[in-house]
Amino acid sequence: MKSSDITLQIYHHHLKIPIESYFNTVTDFLDPWDERAYQFVVHQYLEKGKDNGIVGMVRQERDEKYVYLDAAVRYPQAMDGQVSLESTDGGKDM
Repeated sequence: MKSSDITLQIYHHHLKIPIESYFNTVTDFLDPWDERAYQFVVHQYLEKGKDNGIVGMVRQERDEKYVYLDAAVRYPQAMDGQVSLESTDGGKDM
């Protein structure tokens, strides 16, 4: 299969994470509110679910109890319509 026969299908994953769990996950980041930290959290979530998606842009909102992440996750798709993914759940708590 040539690379021109592959496109990317985008799905949004919405995560609601207890703020303490979020901070425990991003301890290696100097700025826990940097997009790289958000991407790391989403990547960990995908790995845990054996999901082979590629993490793209992640938006964040938070309140005193939770961090809410909206992640664009890309999945390679063959031109015949077959998507290479394990999971496409919409909104999950971590």
